Amino acid sequence: MNYEYKNINQLDGLISNTYILAVVAAIVFVGIAILIGSMIAYQGGKNPTDAKKRRVWFWLTGIVATAAFFCYNYFYVSGTIVPTQMLQDKFFTHTAIATGVTLVVYVIAGFVMSKLLKRQKFGTVFPSK
Repeated sequence: MNYEYKNINQLDGLISNTYILAVVAAIVFVGIAILIGSMIAYQGGKNPTDAKKRRVWFWLTGIVATAAFFCYNYFYVSGTIVPTQMLQDKFFTHTAIATGVTLVVYVIAGFVMSKLLKRQKFGTVFPSK
């Protein structure tokens, strides 16, 4: 097997890339959540459920974002590191932290977009009431 990351200096670069990818993944999945939210039609009547559907899809997309990011790092990226315990442990620690960063950035970006798009369908994800 041909490993790309064989020493600590190379691993530090990979860790930096992991955090950048965490932020990018969160923003991409917020975009996906906005697209899904815009596809849910408005409902009229006494008890509309369209806003609730958008909120459910927002949180499901967030769960998928964090799970997809973690699985990508765990199953694909960790295979490119020389299997020494020190390098693997250091990368897995940062994988867990970066997964948390993905979720936090997803929620913050979703909140900001909900407030920026308050007159759009996605504005009902975080209502102001």
